[in-house]
Amino acid sequence: MDHDQSLQLFSKHAFRKENPLDEYIDQSKRAIGIARGLPLALEVIGSLLCHTKKEKWDLILKKLENVPHVAVQSKLKISYDALDVRQRHIFLDIACLFIGYNKYIVVHFWDESKFPEEAMEVLQNMSLIKIEQFNKVWMHDQLRDLGREIVYQESKMKIEKQSRVWDPKEALDLLRRPEGKEEVEALHLKFDHKRWFHFTYESFKSLSNLRFLQVDNSEEYSYAKTRPCWNESPNVFPEDSNLLPQLRWLSWHYIPPSFKISNFSMEDVVILDLSWSNITQEWQGWSHMKVMRNFKVLNLYCCARLERTPNFSTQSNLERLILSECWNLVEIDKSICQLKRLVSLRVDKCWILRRLPQVVVGQAFRYIGNLESLIELDISRTEIEELPDSIEKWKNLKVVKIGSAIRKIPDALWMIKSLEEIEVEVKPDFDVEISDCIFEDRCLRSLRLTWARINKVPRLPESLEILSLTKIYMDTFPDLSNLVNLKDLTLVFGPRNDGGESGGPVEAYPMPRWIENLSKLQYLILCSDYVTTLPTDLSSILPRLKSLSLKGDHLRCPPSLPSSLSGFTLRSEYVTTLPKDIISLLPQLRNLSLSCPNLRCLPSLPSSLSELELTGRKSSFSLGDLSYLKELSYLCISDCAISEIRCHDPLENLQRLRLWDLPLLETLPSLGNFNKLRYLYVSECGNLVQIQGELPQSLEVLKICKCGSLKELPDLSPLKGLKTVRMKRCGNLDVEAISSLCCEKSVEFGEEDSDVESESQQEDDEFESESDGEGNEYEEEDDKSEYEEEDDE
Repeated sequence: MDHDQSLQLFSKHAFRKENPLDEYIDQSKRAIGIARGLPLALEVIGSLLCHTKKEKWDLILKKLENVPHVAVQSKLKISYDALDVRQRHIFLDIACLFIGYNKYIVVHFWDESKFPEEAMEVLQNMSLIKIEQFNKVWMHDQLRDLGREIVYQESKMKIEKQSRVWDPKEALDLLRRPEGKEEVEALHLKFDHKRWFHFTYESFKSLSNLRFLQVDNSEEYSYAKTRPCWNESPNVFPEDSNLLPQLRWLSWHYIPPSFKISNFSMEDVVILDLSWSNITQEWQGWSHMKVMRNFKVLNLYCCARLERTPNFSTQSNLERLILSECWNLVEIDKSICQLKRLVSLRVDKCWILRRLPQVVVGQAFRYIGNLESLIELDISRTEIEELPDSIEKWKNLKVVKIGSAIRKIPDALWMIKSLEEIEVEVKPDFDVEISDCIFEDRCLRSLRLTWARINKVPRLPESLEILSLTKIYMDTFPDLSNLVNLKDLTLVFGPRNDGGESGGPVEAYPMPRWIENLSKLQYLILCSDYVTTLPTDLSSILPRLKSLSLKGDHLRCPPSLPSSLSGFTLRSEYVTTLPKDIISLLPQLRNLSLSCPNLRCLPSLPSSLSELELTGRKSSFSLGDLSYLKELSYLCISDCAISEIRCHDPLENLQRLRLWDLPLLETLPSLGNFNKLRYLYVSECGNLVQIQGELPQSLEVLKICKCGSLKELPDLSPLKGLKTVRMKRCGNLDVEAISSLCCEKSVEFGEEDSDVESESQQEDDEFESESDGEGNEYEEEDDKSEYEEEDDE
């Protein structure tokens, strides 16, 4: 960062202002000189000096100046040294274990008497961690490396002395050692169907101080008939082993149903995560949960064989119950009504769950009793048809998400004053009336109504930050002029007549001027066939806009776009030309999607692009050489009349390439030097004859569908990382030859006529989500609970 940017970022953290205080000018310049333009160092040093007396500034700055410029971690360690013992402990736990986890779950891991919430707040204030969207704990890579290096140094590089072992290979080596593991507090193991390990009593006996155990099996490992017989031999674990007496968090994905958790000491377990496991209601492990005195979190995410939940009558301290994506769940035990401390109940994507449990209260049935501590209720994408009658008594409810089978939204819902987030996904064309009393809800931050027919939008509360209305049946825009705090706005208009089609000529109109009041807006999606233009001065009235998506047959592209944009989508049949350099002059643009069938020529593209989608260009055009897009990681071209894709130099950062419905395409460029390409999908390219050269060693997934002219593929045998090969309806390909080269791959051939594109798009999305992050799977990726206060990033 340059001098001015550095000074502004430093001041934001040191003074909580845009500029330094006058009496601190000289010290501030010294500080940014020490940071040398590194944003992380500016944040951490600024936060370290914040609220520090002026006379101490010189002492701290002198200490920082004595650290060599190249020793960034040593500078960061000064902030670590300023923490107290409990704050350091939590910092190291996060660095080694909990990056990407939900803040309100991991906080249970630490002893309540040590005030972990306060410690995490200190870490935030010192910019050592951040709480990102969906309450995920985030830490910069350099701070993560600092924390892990501290753990290494404290153990004097001896694995058996290491307090936290996060590398699965090192953890497995450690487990094979019979003794000397008393200092290990956290262990992360990972197995797949190719590697077996026999757990023994000796493996765990000396792990007497283990607080955290995570075991990640693969699905094949859980089903395998030859898996290690942990408890099939009486000599593996003696009865009443009581191993791991300090255990507080047990996370075992795909836990084998035959494994007895009673082998472990479960009395102090606070968090139990059995996600993706094949356990059923008959699993013997349920009976051992009654000894868990301080049990707070039970995660049964995606336990697909679970039809009924266990009895919760002995779990009076349970606060969070996650049953998301238990696809076969039909019943929740009525003992849940006794969980007076339950704050979060999630049953989203339990597709066949029809009702919540009910108990007899007086002469009537009452659904899930009086769970007055409940803060979050998620029944989205279930078959539950009605909300509990007692919902009006849930005075602490902050988040409610309702599924598509709901028959009526009770008026009481709109009257709950504590609500911060309402999300309703109903069946298409289901009429939803938003009560006028919603204006009185001063806490409401997010309102999302999906597929709901909305004929009237009342005055909404000024507190709203997120508003999504995806099927508005109104002749004019709703009046949103008072929503001055809005950051995220989605407006999707439905057709004006009930038949779902346009009723003759459409009266179009410009975007209303109240958009000028939304100066805090960062994300805008507008989909309407009745809107023609946006304000010409969009850059000045929406200076913080990061993402803009415009869709509509009569929509024109604005003459200029805010330079702050990192994402832009335009879909319109009306657009034939784009203003010169309108795209190339966006220095921060990362994602671009254009679907304009009548666009005569493509605009110049900025080299900053990371993702590019081009669709719907029916007239022949030249794409030009894409070699200069060095940052491009995703390229999708579909339904376009192009004959070639030119890359004189390889796209060195490209990871995913999707080519679909390109009838004129005859050849692909040589991909052998696309060293990061992991996913290649080619479909409905009828004239494609060959894929030139070799395929890259990095390739993991290859899918080719409906390419009837394709006669041969490059040699696949050298591709050691290739996991999946799918060929469908490619009549000229030699299936036997390809199959012989893929003996250890997941190969699929087929001629069936299916919706190949939508199926592959779903798989592509799954591949992308699997590729993101550090592999933490504790909270599923679509977890959108935001009911706790979080810092405005």
